[in-house]
Amino acid sequence: MKKLVVLLTAAGLCACSGLNKNTVSYHANKYDNAKYYVVAGEGRSKAEASQNALDNLQREITQNAPAAAQRGIVNDLVANSEVDKVWRDKDASGKHYYALAVLRRDNAHKILAPQMDQADTQLAGLAAQFSTPADPLADLRIAYRMQPVITRRQALDEAYQLLSAQRASYKPEVFAPYKDALKEKLAAVLVGIDVEGKESQVMVSYVVDALNQMGLGVVDISDPDKVLTVEIQTDIDGYNSPKVKGLVWVSSSAAISLIDATKGVTFSRFNVYERAGTTRSADSLRRSMQAAGEQAAKQIAARLEAYLNTK
Repeated sequence: MKKLVVLLTAAGLCACSGLNKNTVSYHANKYDNAKYYVVAGEGRSKAEASQNALDNLQREITQNAPAAAQRGIVNDLVANSEVDKVWRDKDASGKHYYALAVLRRDNAHKILAPQMDQADTQLAGLAAQFSTPADPLADLRIAYRMQPVITRRQALDEAYQLLSAQRASYKPEVFAPYKDALKEKLAAVLVGIDVEGKESQVMVSYVVDALNQMGLGVVDISDPDKVLTVEIQTDIDGYNSPKVKGLVWVSSSAAISLIDATKGVTFSRFNVYERAGTTRSADSLRRSMQAAGEQAAKQIAARLEAYLNTK
């Protein structure tokens, strides 16, 4: 039987004469939207309708607050809801029941708010450890410790906004400075890029994109304030394949060095290699260098993060 999924947030309607009292909307509108989050379910028995209502409640929250669902927050919210109303559909020929799962908004607040307050306290303690004057690498270590706390705080707030009657964020004036501090400390770590060799511009685009996704600042290799340096030497060559005739094969490679510019120390060296075969040499070259660029970008990001987290 197809499940009914109904999220009811409209204002209550008056129970006038002639109004169909058998409908989901009639029963749901008895609940004050400012106080309750109501979701309906249906089934062939009271038990089935009740369980479907709870399942639909969980589904609604999960779909609208996916980050919260990934961290197990939704389970706590559903556990604090209840099936408050079950009735038989008088218009159905067979047994057919409806049920309403009800979550009090103040209960959701009691679950979510203390956890967000705790996260804000943790973030305040970490932010107090930033160096004065600023030290990009030392501050970055603290920023990395803030990152998972901020991620969880955002997930909690996602659920809070969904379940708030006003769809309002929880204490944004407290949380926003920590998010800004994280971005600022990541961007303060400047990475200089030096790419030379054949088709190097293709490689540059992938590396810059990876560094931007990390939140790090990207500067020219000549910038005196750079903290890290990425040096890349690219090369291309033909590749003959006896297995596949009629294709033009090209191989692309890159030798990569990651350097701590503050110490002049190379902390990682590695090579990437990719090949591609098409009917056109230009396409083969482009595809092989793109694949090499993707591989290089992933390894650079992983190795930089590992170094910066353990430095």
